[in-house]
Amino acid sequence: MSVQWLAVQSFQHNQELLAAINKISIHLRLQLEGNEDSERAGEVNTARELLSSFFRELETLVIVTERGEEVPVLGVNPRLRQLARSFVTAKRNSHRFHSSLFRKGVTCFQQLLNSDRREDRTAILESLEELRVLLEEHMHVDAERVLGEI
Repeated sequence: MSVQWLAVQSFQHNQELLAAINKISIHLRLQLEGNEDSERAGEVNTARELLSSFFRELETLVIVTERGEEVPVLGVNPRLRQLARSFVTAKRNSHRFHSSLFRKGVTCFQQLLNSDRREDRTAILESLEELRVLLEEHMHVDAERVLGEI
């Protein structure tokens, strides 16, 4: 596959992840304001499933990256592997990325993401905001590869 095609796939997948982040974030903010937002519960559950699937895939790559292994992982998009490297780098940058996701890791955040406890909502929102930043930076590289420098 060409580098440009991989960038297109990565860009599209990241757009889907951002849409899921938006749905969950809006839902949680409405709940924090006292609106249960039950009419979007199905969409939010689908968004959580998409993010959970993404985190399972990312977690494997993060573990490989943290061990310093540079062996190719079969069936993994190289752009996703690069995102895992960016995630590991972000974890080390505690001044910029300090949410639960980056402090405690993917596994802990997955449990937090599925929590219905009111006190967890703020931590989830903070983590999703920082994940959005990481994804947007990653998408910028993809967009440059597809569109070139404009």
